[in-house]
Amino acid sequence: MNYYHTGQNSSFGEILIILKSFNIDKMRYRFLFLIIISFFIHSCDSDKLADGTYEITIFSTNDIHGKFFPYDYVDSLPIRYSLSAASTVINNKREEIGKERVLLIDNGDHLQGDNSVFYYNFVDTTSKHIFSEIVSWLDYDAVVVGNHDIEAGHPVYDRLYKNDGVPYIAANIINLKKGLPYFNPYKIVEKNGLRIAVIGMTNPNIKKWLSEDLWSGMEFEEILPSLQNWVDKVIKDEKPHLVIAAIHAGLGEASKYEVENPARYVAANTKGIDIVFAAHDHKTTSEKVFNGKDSVLIMAGGGRAAFLSEADVRIVVNSGEISEKYIQGNSISLQDLKPDKNFLSYFKSYYDSVSSFTNRKIGSLLNRIDSKDAFKGPSGYIDMIHNIQLANSGADISFAAPLTLNVTIEPKELNFQDLFNIYPFENQLYVIAMTGIEIKNYLEYSYSKWINKIPSESGHLLKLNTTGKGDRGKFQNPYFNFDSAAGIIYEVSTDKDDGDRISIKSLVNGEDFVLEKQYLVALSSYRANGGGDLLLKGSNLTKDVVEKRVIKKLGDIREILYEQIKRDGFVKAVPLNHWKFVPEKESLNHLNSDLKLLF
Repeated sequence: MNYYHTGQNSSFGEILIILKSFNIDKMRYRFLFLIIISFFIHSCDSDKLADGTYEITIFSTNDIHGKFFPYDYVDSLPIRYSLSAASTVINNKREEIGKERVLLIDNGDHLQGDNSVFYYNFVDTTSKHIFSEIVSWLDYDAVVVGNHDIEAGHPVYDRLYKNDGVPYIAANIINLKKGLPYFNPYKIVEKNGLRIAVIGMTNPNIKKWLSEDLWSGMEFEEILPSLQNWVDKVIKDEKPHLVIAAIHAGLGEASKYEVENPARYVAANTKGIDIVFAAHDHKTTSEKVFNGKDSVLIMAGGGRAAFLSEADVRIVVNSGEISEKYIQGNSISLQDLKPDKNFLSYFKSYYDSVSSFTNRKIGSLLNRIDSKDAFKGPSGYIDMIHNIQLANSGADISFAAPLTLNVTIEPKELNFQDLFNIYPFENQLYVIAMTGIEIKNYLEYSYSKWINKIPSESGHLLKLNTTGKGDRGKFQNPYFNFDSAAGIIYEVSTDKDDGDRISIKSLVNGEDFVLEKQYLVALSSYRANGGGDLLLKGSNLTKDVVEKRVIKKLGDIREILYEQIKRDGFVKAVPLNHWKFVPEKESLNHLNSDLKLLF
């Protein structure tokens, strides 16, 4: 019996084998045999649904990233989206149709991205975790493990799963010691007489993004074929009336399998599923994908509590068999929706604790920071991170990228909220060894995702799509992969082709930069573990090779920034001017024009 056994009956053959192992006479054996047959006949009859129509509603949240409250922690200013608004919708539906007809799932990424979860992950680790309490209060039936939940580390998610009873599911996270899923692989939920199977899957790219100490003892299987194997097993063992695949993975395309974003492909190619709830890429959809015989509903609810996914299910039973299934999806916008007063009242003490922590003064910022400047050249924002990485690592060179698109902070007394705005993610500081040519190629790849060659067909120097909100532009590629360097003096030629743009003049101390020489490079754990593919596709360094090149693993970068400001009493964020776009005037004109489209 597996540890995740959910209460289904053992097979008839298994029980007969057990009986034969006992030394009993034929009369008693026959008597017990008749009792067992009677039990199995009754069991089979009880599994059948009575004729009629069965209706349930399924809600799914995803990528909440700790956005529980409808206002910020500094000035109590209103926020447009929050889980408190989702609570309004969910509880209204429960009152309308009955709690026994509503199923609630979270599809991962709830333990990172907001002060609320940071505080209960790492600061107050003795009180009950805010997310555990929310799961209990909102009565979630199943919770999928997301990649950012693993990023919180073993002490956090193990505590929530093993001690707090959060109903985590993730069939493709394997416990290496046991050879079984680390978390429960699925959950069987009974609603309105229906047996519903919810099979959880996390994003298998976790090893590529996160340091091994965060997921030690685990292996991550690709969603396919793992999901199909679990669907087949669950249908055989549990005999559910409805099968849901809740996968923390992006939408992708129905015709193409992508490891990170396979949801549409999964819906089109996995047999036996009725609904796919997707996540991860913060996209929103409610659509149906043809599966060979019928269509499968696929839903995703954006990010940071912007939408709530709702699936209404109606099952018709005739002669004890399901004759029809009607499944309809609806993406509910939570923008400006009235928050649940009961939710806010219950969690007020949690909010107050987080607010008090957030407003602690830590030191002074001596000059203005504007993250937009990072997209057109050296900036105080990025160079402050470079300075921190170089000063605390002993490295020769630093790589860093903007982690926030549009944040401005005026000179003032900084609090913890400002640190979260400056550096919103939990990343360790790594030092790895790289050759000069690997460093150059790394930068070539970074800028190939960042800029076009001018003149360009689009007329833009920045790689933009004009598909942003309104008439705004939008970066073609994730801006958090636009790495620049410090510690070397270099130029980026905007009139040259990809792969031939970077000209490294020297180290910042005036020494020659040698392509064959090895240097120490400071960078984030996300990047060192393969995030953005800069090391793999730029420097041609596989994960195995990088692991052998790791010289140091230091603390959390935001924590290092905090300790430095607390020690010095201030921080000054000024451009280092270690690099520039050339030709300077023409490039700057293009960049300023493009930034007007973005902002």
